[in-house]
Amino acid sequence: MKKIFLISLLFCVSAGIISCKKAGLGGDAILVAFPKHHGKAIYGATVYVKFNSKDAAGDLSNYDKAFVGEEKEDHVHLEGLKQGNYYCYAVGYDSSISQVVTGGGAFTIKHKDRKEEQDVDIAVTE
Repeated sequence: MKKIFLISLLFCVSAGIISCKKAGLGGDAILVAFPKHHGKAIYGATVYVKFNSKDAAGDLSNYDKAFVGEEKEDHVHLEGLKQGNYYCYAVGYDSSISQVVTGGGAFTIKHKDRKEEQDVDIAVTE
């Protein structure tokens, strides 16, 4: 009986470790982030990403990776991600009001989407 219990316990622990997927770099997924201020595209934004989180990281130094958008692009490619939870915080400049705009949101890359590209909107405000 002890043998069956130990084998079952070992199987459960092994399955838990194997099935545990942590968000981060090294995958094939891409989030394409579109920062928008009142529906208007923000060009050349930077998106800071916190891995394994659905909450803002506070200070920018607490984020795991920064993805810098191109000046003439209304989106930022967050490439090489694994499945998991991410909090994305965008910082950009709205030239129509001459102000820096910021904002963020939580996003999940599911197992079925781990090799896909996914568009996400990030609402920003002054």
